[in-house]
Amino acid sequence: NYVSFYNVPHYRPIIRTTFRVKMLPMGRKYRNSNKEKHQPASNIRILKKRFARTSCINIADCHFEIKEEVIETLKSYVQHEGNEMCGVLTGTQVGKNCYRICKISPPCVKAHTRCGCERDATIANKFIEADYERSEHTRFYIGEWHTHPEDKPKPSAVDYNSIKNNYHTALLVVPLLLMIIVGTQTFHICVYNGKKFVEVVPKIV
Repeated sequence: NYVSFYNVPHYRPIIRTTFRVKMLPMGRKYRNSNKEKHQPASNIRILKKRFARTSCINIADCHFEIKEEVIETLKSYVQHEGNEMCGVLTGTQVGKNCYRICKISPPCVKAHTRCGCERDATIANKFIEADYERSEHTRFYIGEWHTHPEDKPKPSAVDYNSIKNNYHTALLVVPLLLMIIVGTQTFHICVYNGKKFVEVVPKIV
């Protein structure tokens, strides 16, 4: 399934509830991109205990939303030419098993080619920290985005392995990671819960 956000309807957003969290680090395509570790606050230790990696979340029970401004920003990075771009996503929990993608970082590029991109963890972490403060501690790292120079993008083995590595090595607030691949005509959006990848179609708010 491929998701086209290039001509989309409008939806009424649901009311957001407060979800206080601490900024968390992450990496992308290479092991060395996740060197800097941040000590979690006590509230994060509670969350990690609640969302233990051994208790896999059922994606079928989850609902996902994406803000229209995120879609518009992602569309501005469509790779008609040049090299891949990549960055991170921040979001919040807006209800029971409902997660909203709220912000997209500018490109956080350390090195890239037409068909590959290594994310700069330092730049990405600075964005996450700043967004955490701007949101009064309600938005947190929730996933990754990058571009592909193809109409209907498909994740590569490197893409899958990157998300798996991030899931098992980063300190996550919620037990899932989103991946958005921006193609020239459609987006590929999927969620990883520690066991499998599932394609999703977020509601636009």
